[in-house]
Amino acid sequence: AAGHRGQSQRRESVLSTLLVILLQAVPTQLPPPDLQPNVNLWSVLAWAALNPATIAVAYLMGRKADQSAKLGIAAFAAAIAGIALLWLAARLHISFAIDTARAAVGIFMASLPFGVLWAWLGQKRG
Repeated sequence: AAGHRGQSQRRESVLSTLLVILLQAVPTQLPPPDLQPNVNLWSVLAWAALNPATIAVAYLMGRKADQSAKLGIAAFAAAIAGIALLWLAARLHISFAIDTARAAVGIFMASLPFGVLWAWLGQKRG
């Protein structure tokens, strides 16, 4: 038992020494956050409504939808395709996509109802 207690005390000593070293390495003042301008709501809605990947996937999947519940699945897949296209455009440094890509979650959420609309149009035409 005495050997086990000695190992435990050494382990605590090593951990406390590491903690002191880590706390000394932390800067006392953090730099101010880098604030970026807000993404325009109209550009978010434009990306959501007029993204060619969203339109194509929703429309094509809507043409094959034989039940209205499948329109939601088509909209979800279309929103994912739209975000993938937005990511690719931002990675390729296309100017209008770089700032808008910061609002990817908002674009995804706004793409869902637009995806349902495009899928419904595909269902009616298909």
